[in-house]
Amino acid sequence: MRSTRFLHWFLIVFLASTSFTFAVEEKAVEPGAKIFEETCLSCHKGKETLDQVRLTRDKWKEAVDRMIDSAFLDPVPSKDKLKTLLDHLAKTKGPADSVGASKN
Repeated sequence: MRSTRFLHWFLIVFLASTSFTFAVEEKAVEPGAKIFEETCLSCHKGKETLDQVRLTRDKWKEAVDRMIDSAFLDPVPSKDKLKTLLDHLAKTKGPADSVGASKN
């Protein structure tokens, strides 16, 4: 009986620690991806997805600047967040032959 209790205790502790580990790993998101989700996906979703768009970092900067100037991007992310966002866009949504080539 004592070994059965130990086995149950061990199994409970093991399963609890394993599920906690998986939960922590799922929440680990790249900062640029998080900013992209928070900033861009509130408008660009569904049919207007950005998955097909492939621009250089400079062109992404122009597009983001136009959204800021037109007040479509509100609130405007900080300068550091914009840099992280542009880095993420260039890396994940840049042309296949020049992904992240230009770093302003």
